[in-house]
Amino acid sequence: MNAKTGFEAEALAEREYYDSLNLAEMHALIHERKFGRTGMFWQSLRTRATLLTSAWVLLELLERRSVGREARTGAASVLLALADCHDWSPEALADDTDPEFEFRLRELRRVINERIRAMTA
Repeated sequence: MNAKTGFEAEALAEREYYDSLNLAEMHALIHERKFGRTGMFWQSLRTRATLLTSAWVLLELLERRSVGREARTGAASVLLALADCHDWSPEALADDTDPEFEFRLRELRRVINERIRAMTA
């Protein structure tokens, strides 16, 4: 068995596990900062979450500089997809070394607020 096959098997197992969880359990994993090793956490969340169910949990994660850039990029990717927002890249929203980082997050929060308000009006 080569390394790629091992990784693929691990990714498949992670995806099956995450797909078996409900959104509350996925949100709990976000709060616990447990995202797995293969990126399947974010893929599973993207396919089942909505802006209404997950926006605030994902925004909170993005705003935490103590969370690694890779996890923030994953969260940003899901959040942008849920919001159908193409104003920034996930990497730009995760790059806390960029002087515009805080501004981008404030703008993203504003966009998310507007979209949710429109959905619930």
